[in-house]
Amino acid sequence: MATQYGAYTGKIIKIDLTNQTVEDYPFTDKERKLFLGGKIMAAKIIYDHIQGKIDPLSPENLIVISTGPLNAMGSPCSSRFNVSTISPLTGYYTSSNCGGNFGLNLKRAGYDAVIITGKAKERTYLKITDTGGVEFKNADHLWGLKSGEAQEKMEGKGGKFVIGPAGENLVRFACVVSEERVAGRGGVGAVFGSKNLK
Repeated sequence: MATQYGAYTGKIIKIDLTNQTVEDYPFTDKERKLFLGGKIMAAKIIYDHIQGKIDPLSPENLIVISTGPLNAMGSPCSSRFNVSTISPLTGYYTSSNCGGNFGLNLKRAGYDAVIITGKAKERTYLKITDTGGVEFKNADHLWGLKSGEAQEKMEGKGGKFVIGPAGENLVRFACVVSEERVAGRGGVGAVFGSKNLK
């Protein structure tokens, strides 16, 4: 959806791991103004989808990876991004902020945010190309690897964001890693693992 605000790309995608589908997710300029920034945008998206108690490790849970309006704008310390979900550690909404190069590359690929739903039938990782395409890739060869090893073996040279064995084994305080930077709050890594997403 187009935007009048130059700090946004105007595009959010929703990825359904269960059915391996990708669709645009509508988010208006009015919403961008009311819910300014990636973290609050993600809270709005999760609120719109989840009202009431759910099992954080069920396919019903969402992961929203979002960038802020200053990301990729050349501002100091602005290449950070957020990972938001319902926490397996607390059962409530959590948002974990991360450095590394994933957020910058996500914005350069044309996305303000990615919403991940469902659960993959097999171990999977997602490849988002620099032209904005999304590919579902088999992750059997990455499963069991620590986050650094997995990043080295993944296709592509852009930003990477992965879980290690803790996330795969649903440890409720597991992290997700981009380069050597960590989204470590609330057990977001376990939610990735519950979705068979490396």
